[in-house]
Amino acid sequence: MSIFSIRNLSTTTPLQHAGHDAWGRARKAQPCTVSAEVAFHAPFAAASARDALGDDTVHYGTLSKAVLGSVARFEGEVAAEVGEGSKVGVEGERSLRDVLGRVWGDLTGLELDGRVRDGDATAAFLDLNKVRLLSVTVVLPKASLLGDGVRLTASAVFNAAERGEMEGRAMALEVSRLKVPTLVGVNANERLAKQFVIATVTVEGFTRGEDAYTDIERDVVTAMDASSFETLEALGAHLTEAVLASRWREDGWQVCIRMEKPTAVPMADCPIVEVRTTWESLERQRARHHEAIEVSATNMIGKHFGECLANVGVDLGPCRVSQIPRRWVLLKGKLGPDDEVHDSLIDTVRPVIP
Repeated sequence: MSIFSIRNLSTTTPLQHAGHDAWGRARKAQPCTVSAEVAFHAPFAAASARDALGDDTVHYGTLSKAVLGSVARFEGEVAAEVGEGSKVGVEGERSLRDVLGRVWGDLTGLELDGRVRDGDATAAFLDLNKVRLLSVTVVLPKASLLGDGVRLTASAVFNAAERGEMEGRAMALEVSRLKVPTLVGVNANERLAKQFVIATVTVEGFTRGEDAYTDIERDVVTAMDASSFETLEALGAHLTEAVLASRWREDGWQVCIRMEKPTAVPMADCPIVEVRTTWESLERQRARHHEAIEVSATNMIGKHFGECLANVGVDLGPCRVSQIPRRWVLLKGKLGPDDEVHDSLIDTVRPVIP
């Protein structure tokens, strides 16, 4: 296998009709770069043997022109639609995914989900019979208030036997290197003031058509600003929960939080901790945590009320917290020998732990 790539190709004109800026505003001109990586089934045998370009590789100049032309045509077509009075989304806006889909379609003749694009698929720039892997990334470097930009990446693996058939695909949204003053650390000096933590948020399995990155950044920054954990591991778990609680969340999201503390180790660039989780694994973790709390609370409350109610002839017996009426909690051992206990006390009014 051989690989060809082009990195951070700047568009000739600002992107205006797609994506949102750092404040979440649509249709604001901003810079845009595109990266592409192509892996071929076979090595560059002909090109390396003849020291000349052949059909076993791609001319990087031609690829660059194809990508730039794709973005330019996209901008022109959307501008014409808006100019003619037709509405695309809200006030003629398109998302970053639309730009990525256009570049991807012009290169492959396919939609991002693998379907053959409407129109002439033979006009695709790449011959997918020769391609094993393709990855395309569209970047908005100014679309983050506290970070180094936003990246949306589409990748696909093509079948080695059935050439040109997509056998696997993935998409990921990244909000890069958010620099947020955060109270974190186990040392006494680290508890005195906030220090910069650089967080990169990656949402794998991101397939939404809307631009969710401004909301995700706001949720992460808010959580970091209000936190006071001692370890990056705990902070990372907290941040994954904040992202997975987003209104944009979809099934299949896997959230990765990569955190750096540049000032923590003076003789190193930084310590780095990565935390990954999905909504499903988070739910399982919460269930185990809830069960542990419930067992602990049962033991504690059961002992207290067992002693308390023994005075009035009530046998608590083995039970779970959800079986302990909230009224018992409110009584807090105030039952005396002369207090009357009715059977209704046995009925659960509200669980102690919701």
